[in-house]
Amino acid sequence: MSALYGSLAIAVASTVVYHIAQKSLASGGSVFGSLAAAYGIAMLFSLAGLYFQTGRIEVGEVFSLRNWPVAVLGLAVFGIEVGVLLTYKSGANVNSLPMIVNGVVMACLVPLGALIYSEAVTVSSMLGLLLIGSGIWLILSSGHA
Repeated sequence: MSALYGSLAIAVASTVVYHIAQKSLASGGSVFGSLAAAYGIAMLFSLAGLYFQTGRIEVGEVFSLRNWPVAVLGLAVFGIEVGVLLTYKSGANVNSLPMIVNGVVMACLVPLGALIYSEAVTVSSMLGLLLIGSGIWLILSSGHA
């Protein structure tokens, strides 16, 4: 259970730092130059993690696209980065954008989880989606997005 909470803490802390950094980047510079630098840093940390996990780094294996989900993940991560950065450049607030994006993502993932992975759609998940939808509506209708 501590692995669950530890990894959840890493994800939450990293997401908070991510949004602060993205909002700070939005005020200037090249979108794609900033992303290239960020991806370079992420690659260095990933390669170091790979080395500590396996004791080796095989470049051919790292850059192999035999595993299609890796290629799709790369495209998705790029899309997330560009979308968030451009949305902040357009004036979105750091205190509402994550709620809006993650709320809409959850509304998409509940039915997809049921269809693709046979995950249960429970009354509590449906009520959660209703609450998320209400929150998104409140944020958007107040004009503070």
